[in-house]
Amino acid sequence: MSKLKGILAYSMIVAMLSSPATLSRQVMAMEVAKYSVPDFSVMIGNKLYTLEYANNKKDESEITKAIRENVGDIYIKTAGNGWIANSTGKVVEVSIINKLDIKFFNGVAVETPPVEEGSIIFKSVDVDTNLQLGNLVYRKGDVGAKCEGYASVIEGYTFVSADTTFMGKFVSLDQTVTLNYKKQKIEVNVAPTTKVTGLPVNLTFKQGDQNYILVEAVDENKETTNVRVSLDGIEIANTKKMYIFLVNTQILGGHILKINSIDDKGLAGVEQTFTYAVR
Repeated sequence: MSKLKGILAYSMIVAMLSSPATLSRQVMAMEVAKYSVPDFSVMIGNKLYTLEYANNKKDESEITKAIRENVGDIYIKTAGNGWIANSTGKVVEVSIINKLDIKFFNGVAVETPPVEEGSIIFKSVDVDTNLQLGNLVYRKGDVGAKCEGYASVIEGYTFVSADTTFMGKFVSLDQTVTLNYKKQKIEVNVAPTTKVTGLPVNLTFKQGDQNYILVEAVDENKETTNVRVSLDGIEIANTKKMYIFLVNTQILGGHILKINSIDDKGLAGVEQTFTYAVR
C-alpha cells in the first residue's frame, strides 16, 4: 500500500501540472483496449479508479480492500498510452493491459450494453436477365462487423458484383442487397463427323476413267479436323485437310477402308469402316 501511495502521490503532482482527464465514454465490462482511459488511472484487478477517486480520503477503505483482495499486480497509467507495474515500477506492454476486463469504475459496477444487431437480405440475380437465382439469403451480425462470404457459389454462374451502396458490413438499419451473377459460357466439345463421298454408290465419284474417294472430317464449328485413313490395314493418309485418293482397281478382291478423325481438343470421332470389291 505504501508503494502504491508513493506512486499515486507522484501521479498527483504530475496531474496538477496537467489538465483534468475524463473518460471519453462510460467504461463497461469489456477489454481496456476498447476504451479511452484517463491518465494516471489505477487498475486493481478488474477495478478501475481515477487518480482523484483513489486519492480521496473517504475512498481509502475501498482502495485498501481492493488491494487486499487483488490477485496479481496493480497497474498505473502514465501520461499518454503507457502503463507501469506497481510492484516493479517498470513499463508494462500495452498489449497485456488491453486484454484486461474492467467491471467496476470508481466503485460502481458497470453493465455491458446489449450488442446491436443488423440484418441483411441477399438477392442473387442474373445480371443479363434480372431473373432471381435461388432463394433469398438472410444474414445477421453485430453492427459494424464485416459480413464475410456473402457471395454464394451458384453452379453455372460467376459472381460479378454487389450493390455499389453495400459496404460489406452490418449496419443498424436492415439492408436488402442485390448480388449480380453472369451466366458462364459453356462450350460443349462435340466429336468430329466424317464425310465420305464415292463409296455408297459403287465408287461413282469419278474423274475421267479414274475412281476417287473424298474424305473430310469437321467439328462443331464446321472446321476441318485431323483425319486418318487406312486401306487394308495400311495408313495412307494423316492430314488436317480433306483427302482425296485414287481407288486401286488393279488388285482383285475385297478391300477395307477405315477412317478415324480427331479434333484440336483431342476428342475422337466414331471410326468408320467401308468395304468394296474389285472384280
